Amino acid sequence: MNISGKSFKAVIFDLDNTLADRKYAFEMHSKKLAELYLKDRSNEEKEQFVRRMIVLDKNGYAPKSEVYGTICREFSPDGTPDELFSKWRENAALFTRQEPFAEEILIYLKDKYRLSLLTNGSFKTQSVKLESVGLRKYFERVIISEETGTEKPDREIYLLICRETGVMPGEALYIGDHMENDVKGPLSAGMSAVLYDKYGTYKGVYENTVSSLKELMLYL
Repeated sequence: MNISGKSFKAVIFDLDNTLADRKYAFEMHSKKLAELYLKDRSNEEKEQFVRRMIVLDKNGYAPKSEVYGTICREFSPDGTPDELFSKWRENAALFTRQEPFAEEILIYLKDKYRLSLLTNGSFKTQSVKLESVGLRKYFERVIISEETGTEKPDREIYLLICRETGVMPGEALYIGDHMENDVKGPLSAGMSAVLYDKYGTYKGVYENTVSSLKELMLYL
């Protein structure tokens, strides 16, 4: 880790799978869809549906029309793609939970740095998730990509969050779980970055990596 000793004024977080456990929420959402729209199917087919939903979703990076259009073609549930997708915001509110140590690290950092949040996604859904995990109160500024006309990893959105937070890019540290969006993107804008890699997806790829948010206390 080479961020020790750097003088940051702001720490900026990603939301999904960084502060909010989207992976769990989407699995529970898929199970709920199976209960609602495959009522008379076997448990095995419902389990196949859930597994396929998770694969198609690509951890939130697949277009939603593609995910729900494909799942409806393959499983013929008792509902349209739009009907299934419409349940996501409702289920996100119901099932989104904090990542381990998310609130603990925000409490630790809030009196030391300016805290902001930058996330890709729709304004309504991401707002629902943020309210569901109860973390909105810790951030001076929240930017959701749908509001801006751009999204990660476009360098302009990182420059925007720095301006909104009132710091220069070199004074900001970005923390997230995705190599392109949360490491390469911020670095391209002149920020520093820490990769939160709970599952070891990028093991050995990037020096500034933590497997637990609690590890940040050692460096910040």
